[in-house]
Amino acid sequence: MTLPSPVGVCPDLRQETFELPAQAVSVAEARNRAFERLRQWGMSVDVCHTARLVVSELFTNAVLHTDSDRIGCLLYVADNQIRIEVRDQGSYASTPMLLFPGAEEERGRGLQLIETLTQAWGVESAGRGLGHIVWAVIRP
Repeated sequence: MTLPSPVGVCPDLRQETFELPAQAVSVAEARNRAFERLRQWGMSVDVCHTARLVVSELFTNAVLHTDSDRIGCLLYVADNQIRIEVRDQGSYASTPMLLFPGAEEERGRGLQLIETLTQAWGVESAGRGLGHIVWAVIRP
């Protein structure tokens, strides 16, 4: 599985792509890789913590809710924004969407968190039944 390069590449583009097994233990590695790379690119610690949380939520959703062997992550910084994309191979019963769980529910708030922490987020089909790309944009 490969993630496509961003469309409209600009001269100051910095990007990192990695792929990990679709296992719960990979979530920590994904969030730490994102944090470290963004720090290397000069992002503030606060922005890196936000990105780490976003990667953690999106990666966790892909592990829990898809039938994937591997999950890809693309980070890129351009035009004063950070874009995070997480791509799965599997299928969802439906497209990921915001849920509004009751007070007693233990799950279902991840995309509410993404909605709060990011400038924008969305879901795209990876095409031909090959899963989804869930993306989020953070503006430092």
